[in-house]
Amino acid sequence: MFPPKGRFAAALTACVMFCPASAAQAREVLVVSGKAVAKRDYRFVPAPGTADLGPEPRAFVRAASPVIARAATARGGRAVSKAIRKARVKQRISRSTARRYNRIHKLARGRYARLGATRKRELGGVIANLESVALRGQLTAPRMPALFLIVRRNAEFWPRSPLPASGGYITFRRSELLFEYYPGEGLQLQPLVNFKKANALHGACVKGDAPCRKRGLKLLLREMVRTSARRGGFRAWEYYFDFGGGSPPWISGMATATGIQAFGRASQLLGIDRYRAYARQSFRAFGTAPPVGVATSGPLGGTHYLQYSFAPRLYIINALLQTVIGLYDYAEITGDKAAERLYGRAEPTARRELPRNDTGDWSTYSFGGAESTREYHELLRELAASLCSRLDTKAYCGAARNFRSYTTKPARLELLGPEVATKGRDARVRFSLSKLSAVQLTISRAGKVVYDRTVTLRRGEQAFIWKPRSAGEHTIRLAAKELRTGRALRSRESAPVDVAAR
Repeated sequence: MFPPKGRFAAALTACVMFCPASAAQAREVLVVSGKAVAKRDYRFVPAPGTADLGPEPRAFVRAASPVIARAATARGGRAVSKAIRKARVKQRISRSTARRYNRIHKLARGRYARLGATRKRELGGVIANLESVALRGQLTAPRMPALFLIVRRNAEFWPRSPLPASGGYITFRRSELLFEYYPGEGLQLQPLVNFKKANALHGACVKGDAPCRKRGLKLLLREMVRTSARRGGFRAWEYYFDFGGGSPPWISGMATATGIQAFGRASQLLGIDRYRAYARQSFRAFGTAPPVGVATSGPLGGTHYLQYSFAPRLYIINALLQTVIGLYDYAEITGDKAAERLYGRAEPTARRELPRNDTGDWSTYSFGGAESTREYHELLRELAASLCSRLDTKAYCGAARNFRSYTTKPARLELLGPEVATKGRDARVRFSLSKLSAVQLTISRAGKVVYDRTVTLRRGEQAFIWKPRSAGEHTIRLAAKELRTGRALRSRESAPVDVAAR
């Protein structure tokens, strides 16, 4: 199932996508230090598009339940206090920790009452998420460190800090954790972003293209362990905000597998065996059905690991490929047979599904879904190339070549007719087109343009309808400009046509 060790090592060195970020991919981050906030170009931040949750799966959006709608109320506040008391009575948290959590909640609600407009909405969204989890009886002791950290950081940030851009990253003094801004949901701890950062820190040490920060990597993984929770008997990195119909807490298969990959790589680099124990404790996510876990049956059969635990029929291909890569890398690094079995269940599924996400001139974001954006198309190409380098399998290597060609080659145009037409009668100017393009048809006679029209058309056989107004020889010219890559990929085709009198 796995390639020889030496070949894999060479492939992994060559395929640097999954030590995903480098010094060249610095990105602006807001750094909060007490009352001061500075904008800095930050190394080891995931490149745009590689760590996003993706577009919200709006097909799964449902109206907020009455409980969620009333979360930021006195009832919600009482539910949080009750959950803290319960954890204390069961001796799951200490007396000092219970006091600290109550102080954080009280501080956040107090600052919320004094804020206005946007800032009130953002901090209110974070408080509502905490209280909705409590109202459902899900504010357990293992979830409290992450949830109260999120509330605390938002209470610190919103009264005085500048408004970040949507999707912007924020970090705080003496911490390696990255928070991401989701409008209406405040600053959120995004597991995938942080595990991608851990992989980037590892990559800098291995590749030597940026300063090696082993202490930063240790601190980041320690903070990630502290903010993990127990879910269905396994360690989980949960998301604590509403997203596309998913109510907190929910998990992502891609984020979980990337975490497994990050712990495996760090254990090898730093010689810390307990990192492997943390990774193994999350394996059951891939053997548990949604909404608790992420294991489901794929649209073509086989085992499919979900991007969102709340969306069991949304098959996102880039998420599946990245999940397969994470499990493969961990098994290769550690020799863990359980990880190898998890990889082995889903890899054939990924191999079958990938060609069905190839439209012939672009990729789709999900099985049977809309076309990928340019960023997600490029991400899928890189993922297919990564699996090609690891497995040397036709399905992945061919897909990587196809997806690359769609972004580098202009549309192919072939004029199919007519060779003759009749004055005053409709003529179909037929042509074939290889990819989505803006197509311009220009018809001229004796050097004078008599017809000029531009439309956007998809691949396949297409036609313009033209009614000649005069007899004689005309020249048909077709031009196509590919639309999705942002590059000036143009092609042209021309031919004469003889227009007969009636």
